Amino acid sequence: MSLEPMSSMDADEGLPPMGLDAVRGEAGHPLDEIEVKGILQREIEDSLGGLGSQVSEERRTAIRLFYGRPLGNEIKDRSQVVMMDVLEVIEWTMPSLMAMFTGGMRTVRYTPKRPDTQHACDIATAVVNDRFYSDDVKGFQVLYDWFKTCLMEKNGFVETFYEERHHPSWKSYTGLTDVELMGLMDDESAEPVAHEEYEETIGGETQTFHDLTMKKIKIERGVKVEGIPPEEFLIARRTIKLDDKTAFCGRRRKMTISDLVELGHDFEEVANLPNDDSPEYSQGRTERLSEDETYPISTAERMDPASRELWVTDCIIRIDEDGDGYAELRRIRVVGEQSLHILSDEIINRNPFSSITPVPMPHKFFGQSLADLVADLQIIRSTIMRQILDHLYLSTNPRLAVVEGQVNLDDLLTVRPGGLVRQRQIGMIEPIQLPNLPREAFEALTYLEEVRTNRTGILAHGKEVDASAINSTATGLAQLMAEKQQKIALIGRILAETGLQDMFYKFLCETIENATKAEQVHVAGEWVEYDAREWDIDMGCEVEVGLGAAQAIERLSNLDRVRDRMGEMDASGLGYTVTPANRYNLARATAEAAGFKNPDLFFTDPASMEPPPPQPDPEMEKLQFEVEKSKAEMQLKAAQLDLDRFKETNLVRHRAEELAMNERMKLAQIESQRIIALGQQEATEEAARISAEAREGEGAETEEGED
Repeated sequence: MSLEPMSSMDADEGLPPMGLDAVRGEAGHPLDEIEVKGILQREIEDSLGGLGSQVSEERRTAIRLFYGRPLGNEIKDRSQVVMMDVLEVIEWTMPSLMAMFTGGMRTVRYTPKRPDTQHACDIATAVVNDRFYSDDVKGFQVLYDWFKTCLMEKNGFVETFYEERHHPSWKSYTGLTDVELMGLMDDESAEPVAHEEYEETIGGETQTFHDLTMKKIKIERGVKVEGIPPEEFLIARRTIKLDDKTAFCGRRRKMTISDLVELGHDFEEVANLPNDDSPEYSQGRTERLSEDETYPISTAERMDPASRELWVTDCIIRIDEDGDGYAELRRIRVVGEQSLHILSDEIINRNPFSSITPVPMPHKFFGQSLADLVADLQIIRSTIMRQILDHLYLSTNPRLAVVEGQVNLDDLLTVRPGGLVRQRQIGMIEPIQLPNLPREAFEALTYLEEVRTNRTGILAHGKEVDASAINSTATGLAQLMAEKQQKIALIGRILAETGLQDMFYKFLCETIENATKAEQVHVAGEWVEYDAREWDIDMGCEVEVGLGAAQAIERLSNLDRVRDRMGEMDASGLGYTVTPANRYNLARATAEAAGFKNPDLFFTDPASMEPPPPQPDPEMEKLQFEVEKSKAEMQLKAAQLDLDRFKETNLVRHRAEELAMNERMKLAQIESQRIIALGQQEATEEAARISAEAREGEGAETEEGED
């Protein structure tokens, strides 16, 4: 920040020396609190975009035109219609911009600067996209408000920061025993606010029970992105770019003492600060809320100190407080307007604010909004439309020429169906004829609409395309639409390359710097554990645009062309230049362009799989088969030779064994016959013996019978 010599007025007002000459004489001189307050006071008062500035007035005019409020040149009893060019242009641009950034699977992608950080970048991309669109940040609403603000009021602002808020919560317990009571009282993070002890008789025994209400401070931590109303943002004059080298910028707003306590400030310190009677609303805020509130506003005084409001300014300033010769980037929170009180003062690594503008102006901080581009057209078109309507009104209710004294004017001025107008003779009343409405009036409206389209690239809804201007084919119409959309596409690219890239980089930095433990994120259909503290804070940040539904067909067509080129590489023998990772990336991009949120349901990253065994060469397989076949034939011939040799060698032995076997068979047959004959003889003898014994038995029985 450059310091200018202090004027005599500064000395009269009692401000400390702030000029460069005062610092040169005391090199290395640390600044005390009074000097810091003086510097901040000057910067706040001299900031660009503050109350009463030209930028503030232009933003106010844009808001009035957007809402179609009176232009200030209205004439009583004449048409007062206001055309809505500013609203139409902004509202027709918003869908295209929102589709660019939120219509795809992700808004931001982080790219590695080293090969070993690719995995960390992929996880960071999933984490940031998930957190940005979570309920804590509400990224869609942030982007919508941010875009709409810059389209209407030149520049849009957001703040990216890590916040720790302390929220009190209460919980009541009933029927606690002494043991349960002691367990709750041991919780150091909670304190009792109400306690009631009573006795009850259960089963003939008297027991003591407790009803307890505990107060506990719940701490919510996380990275936040918050949109800033333009009238709350302050920036030093002559600033060209908002970055870490900006000399001064800040946010000035009303906050309650309760809000400050939730942010960790001491209640006694902020409660004892004096009231501030500075005006509550700037011109921009007044214009924005004029239909919702009644002015002048007198806020009702609250009896509780926590609800009292104070002006709080978060100043981001480069200042050498410690006198080491380097102007450090510091965040200083001050309260008050005329008399500042410093609540906190800390060194920070980066400017938390990010800014976008749809039409940047070289070497200037504030750009042009779409409202600035069409504001004059809205006024001109409103004037022409008023004249057309006035002519229509006079045509249906013409002025009358009367002969003075020949017409009863009371009858003439009393307009009712079937009413009578008395006149002394016919012809005393006649309408004043108006000339026909010039055709040029409607042509002028059409011409101004074309001028609006050329300035902004927004085609009027339902406007027919002149057949003589383009081909009658669908290709010609698509070409015209593409040419008109180039300006919107350019606006989207400007927003991506400036404010959005900056905001998402800061979001990642805050996530890394405030990580305390390993966490999990859902990626590719599974939960993956990560530790943000191990990420590279300097990894690249790329904001993806053009991923909405409107560009899906074009993206799919381009991906098909890439697939065809891969096939040509394979056919030409250069297939080795296309790796499996290249083919996987193409398949994944195709699924994303088709609208599938989880492409990994269809394709698996080859890097996460073991490579398949190499496929053998068909020619080598054929050669190997021939070799194996030759070996088999040779082995078969050798086996046949061995068999023939075996047969010749063992022929004699085989014959002798055969003769011996025949001999043995004959001997066995003879022995068998002998055994059979012997058996038959023994059987005959046994039968004879049995027959003899039977006869002897019969003879003995006969003798006994005779006796």
